[in-house]
Amino acid sequence: MPLPNYPYAGKDTLTKADILETIQHWITVMQLKPGEKISDTEIAEYFNVSRTPVREVLKMLEQQKLIFTYPGRATIVADLALDDIESYYLPMQTLQCLAVRLAVEKADAADVEELERLNAVFGEVMERRNDAESILMADKSFHEKILEIAGNEYIEEFCSALWVHIARLDYLFFRNNTMGTSYNDHKLMIESFRMKDPFGAELAMKNNWNYSMLAVKAVNDKGSIALNRINEKCRRSQLTAAAVCVFRT
Repeated sequence: MPLPNYPYAGKDTLTKADILETIQHWITVMQLKPGEKISDTEIAEYFNVSRTPVREVLKMLEQQKLIFTYPGRATIVADLALDDIESYYLPMQTLQCLAVRLAVEKADAADVEELERLNAVFGEVMERRNDAESILMADKSFHEKILEIAGNEYIEEFCSALWVHIARLDYLFFRNNTMGTSYNDHKLMIESFRMKDPFGAELAMKNNWNYSMLAVKAVNDKGSIALNRINEKCRRSQLTAAAVCVFRT
């Protein structure tokens, strides 16, 4: 089992949530690849804990469909559902569109300022063209702020369950040239927040997730040629969304 070759440098007192988050991260960034065996003994030794909390964490991961346990044989990392990418992205798109509509109604000036700051950070880390982890985490932070503003714990919970699967796909098919469109979608959302325009924010969010899904599918199915076509389609969608924002001012 290919665990990191350096000791755990997190909290002195570990919780199951800490162990869960760390293993989720390993699976997301392909430290643990699809089909690889997982050993509760090795994980317990790595974190310097007993096997009991590790086994409980592995049950949680199985419930999240990130690992599968075959009784009497082995526990392995789940394969990516590359033939059914929409099953992750479409529900996430629906939930995020609902969240942004709620958030626009609740947001104050400080919230809008924070969204601007987070998108500025996103823009900065995009300059590190090969740093997929930093770029994708900055993108996620922006969306998590919208969920926080929306203040609906059920939407947050469902999005969290979907996000780890989407993150695996994003890391696997990471292309820095697809992230500039997310940055521009974020700017359109922020403008809609300023205008208290839930319709405009929802349109930008819908375009954002639709493009992400199509970009992953394009790279998975046909490579960069298909992705270039998707880029052009996305630019047209953003122009439409921007025109809607201007029209509604």
